[in-house]
Amino acid sequence: MRHSLFLAGALWLVSAAACAHAAQPAAPDEGLPFEAQIVRCWSAPSGANKPAIIAFKLKADGSLDGDPVIKSRGEGAINEAFAQSALRAVRRCSPYKVNGKLEFESTFIPDPTKALPDATGTSPTEPAADLQDGDPRTRIADFGAVRISFKVPEGLCAIDPKRGGYHERLWKALAPPLERKAELKSLDVDCVSLKASEAGGDKRPKYAFTMMRYHGGGLPVPADLQTFLDELEKDTQPLTPRFWEDPPIAGSPFLGRDDRAVYAAQRFLEDGKVVLSGVSAFTLVGRMPILINHYAVEGPDLAAERQSGMAGIVAGIQVISGD
Repeated sequence: MRHSLFLAGALWLVSAAACAHAAQPAAPDEGLPFEAQIVRCWSAPSGANKPAIIAFKLKADGSLDGDPVIKSRGEGAINEAFAQSALRAVRRCSPYKVNGKLEFESTFIPDPTKALPDATGTSPTEPAADLQDGDPRTRIADFGAVRISFKVPEGLCAIDPKRGGYHERLWKALAPPLERKAELKSLDVDCVSLKASEAGGDKRPKYAFTMMRYHGGGLPVPADLQTFLDELEKDTQPLTPRFWEDPPIAGSPFLGRDDRAVYAAQRFLEDGKVVLSGVSAFTLVGRMPILINHYAVEGPDLAAERQSGMAGIVAGIQVISGD
């Protein structure tokens, strides 16, 4: 693995984001994801620490075909209340917009930050394998053999290419080119910019948050996380005082390290002006190199401001399924 991978995740963002706005954006309700139809009707109680699975069928017109049932839930009164809230949400949101599929088993995941320590005598270490928890900050990334859950920073909204229109165009514009040997797995932009673009505006995202998997790098990937981080850190450039001076300098130097990830500052200049800045985290999940980036486009310098927040996001990553 080479340090250039950090900067590779940043350089394409500035020009690609602008290209995505050249076409007309999608209508706000175009291709609405099915999950969003349930989430908007769900009010979950605090304290649950186990997911609930609700099974139900729909008719061709989107109405419920029979009554939904709870297939799985955690033990105790709080988890029971959580499952019942999910059941009510499925009922309340009918009829749905359907697109072929009529049978569902939807998994509702409680927010672990709101779980009570003594809810059932166990800790919330078994999140389910689907994102339907009503928490707008939670994301699921599917890497095939491994699926992980993580939280994005406040104020960001997910880009879903399955919605088509503006979402699809932005995803394609921000996906790394093939020569980067990387795969974009999750993309968020600031909600203010997204809503303006969906409404017909031409607003480039001010903030972006991405998670990518790298398939290349030229070296075998160590199975041990600490060995992986040791090797990555050797290839990074130090963060010199000049990085913070005025006029600013561009680059992607070493920002810090903990027992989970190596962190790099990010800054890209055009004509001496900072047009992109942020912080990146490089870690290993299931022997897969994962790169997480949080950028500000033509905004404040995020490298120092976002390091602690990024460390919290890395620490919160959970493997929810795998071999």
